[in-house]
Amino acid sequence: MNDLQTFFTKLAAWEGKPVAALAAPWNRSDPRAIASDFRRAFGRSGITACPLSLPASVTNQSTGNRVAEFVASQIGPELRHFRIEPLVGPGYPDKRLRRIRGGRAFAMELKATGRFNPRSSNRIVLLSASAKLRREFRGPVSHLLVTICYRRRRGQLWVQAARLEFLMPTTRVNVRLEASVSRRLLSQDPGAFFWIGKLDREIPSGRRRTSALAAGRRRRNSAATI
Repeated sequence: MNDLQTFFTKLAAWEGKPVAALAAPWNRSDPRAIASDFRRAFGRSGITACPLSLPASVTNQSTGNRVAEFVASQIGPELRHFRIEPLVGPGYPDKRLRRIRGGRAFAMELKATGRFNPRSSNRIVLLSASAKLRREFRGPVSHLLVTICYRRRRGQLWVQAARLEFLMPTTRVNVRLEASVSRRLLSQDPGAFFWIGKLDREIPSGRRRTSALAAGRRRRNSAATI
């Protein structure tokens, strides 16, 4: 088990980047101020009475992304003391939350779930790379995780609540090391490989294909009787 700051230190070594204090502790006033502003914006926006329509074919991941964007677009204009700013490109964090007075910036990640279970051990992935965080922020930054809870009814999603979690450098995190490959990497690998069969082979149609299958069965049957 690691904490958030330790993870950033190890991540820097993996990425070959200088170690940086990427996680700052929250002061006493900011979490209360953010929660108060969000609570009032949540009420003013009327978001709980405005369902989001999504086709059933939309994947769970895409649903979460759309719900997050929907909530940000509805609540953002109603904030009085903070501003939600978009960040370009994939990766962590989704948004920048900026305090209007003083201009202090916070990393804000949005997640969505159809069922909030405080005992669930399902993984909630925060980040696997620091490039976007390093590019968009300077110095230690405080991290806000917003979990949006919704219910689905007849093809519509109804936002019910939002949970604001103010992460600290000491926040415990699970770290999973993963290795991935691509067809491009594999094609450049000097290791041995073998093709079995032939790609783009013309598929026999009708009687020819049936005859070939029957011939194969006869060969297997005759071999079994030897």
